Amino acid sequence: MKIRVFITHKLAENFSDCQDRFSINPDTKSVALADGMSQSYQQKIWASLLTDSYTSNPEFVPNKASVEELSTQWHEQVKKYIEDLTVNHAPQYLIIMNQNALAMKKSAGATFLGIRFAGNQWNGDVLGDSCLIEIENNKILRILTSQQGDEFDNHPDYFDSDSSKDGKGTPLQISGKITEQTSIILVSDPFSDFLNEKKKEGKEEIFLNELLQVSNHDEFEALVDKWRKEYGMHNDDSTLIIIEHDGTNDFHCDNIDNIEELITKEKKQQATLEAQQETTSCEPQENLQIDEPIIDNSLAIPISENDFIKMLLDEYHCLARSTPKRSKAKNKSAKKDVNNLIREIAQAVYKKLNITKK
Repeated sequence: MKIRVFITHKLAENFSDCQDRFSINPDTKSVALADGMSQSYQQKIWASLLTDSYTSNPEFVPNKASVEELSTQWHEQVKKYIEDLTVNHAPQYLIIMNQNALAMKKSAGATFLGIRFAGNQWNGDVLGDSCLIEIENNKILRILTSQQGDEFDNHPDYFDSDSSKDGKGTPLQISGKITEQTSIILVSDPFSDFLNEKKKEGKEEIFLNELLQVSNHDEFEALVDKWRKEYGMHNDDSTLIIIEHDGTNDFHCDNIDNIEELITKEKKQQATLEAQQETTSCEPQENLQIDEPIIDNSLAIPISENDFIKMLLDEYHCLARSTPKRSKAKNKSAKKDVNNLIREIAQAVYKKLNITKK
């Protein structure tokens, strides 16, 4: 099996904010993906626990009983995270905020998708809108999800980290076979929703061809950016796992993005940039026009006003993921009102912050 894995974050966020997690284990011939839900607490820890448990233990089956056992581990890891904040002298408000969240019994939610191979046969489980998609000749054969119908809404099925809570939905058992003529992709919800729409339009071929050609992280970032800007793929954390049959049953990993390495690299780049800005700000400035406003160009964002408004709209609808679905008529009317309000706010903020296109 030839495997490639790519991950990126929402526009205007960082890798440290990314709530998707995945795990690949060549020893157990298993692959897993989880998408932490935005309006839950410490979802990255929960997503990691789900994926790592699935790939490290061939006997682990994601269901209510097994997930309840993980809830204790989640609680302990969150406590350890808060202790580390104290040891590392994190801001007091951050420590108190997390202590209060844990005391109030806030919990994490995450969708899940996992498969295991036996030769070229595979079987697994899926809960929510992280989907497995079977492909042949750049056409979608099946989209496997626990979601009802062929629409993806803002309130997907998920596992909850609190054993006293039910979460939502029931895991769907899935199975299939991979051949040299077929491919499998495991994707988090931006790709699920986007490719599902293209399938209904009968236009998935050109997009799948482009998707399957991705070979490294930079190409993946460029693809996600293009699909967001040109085709309206929604702005959310995005993970893509491509599995192709190469004539063997062993796992051959051509590219596996490492989220921790990406976070570390990003922090180093940010530290370097901050140091450069600090040095620049300390240099003497001549011929300042006191009667004119001083604009800090280091804060300027290279984005147009329309793109800025679209970004805020995408962020709102992403955060609305956990809002229960209302009736279609009310939902459409409310969505229109909210969109108009966000546009007005975005225009005002854009002018106020003097954000200019470079």
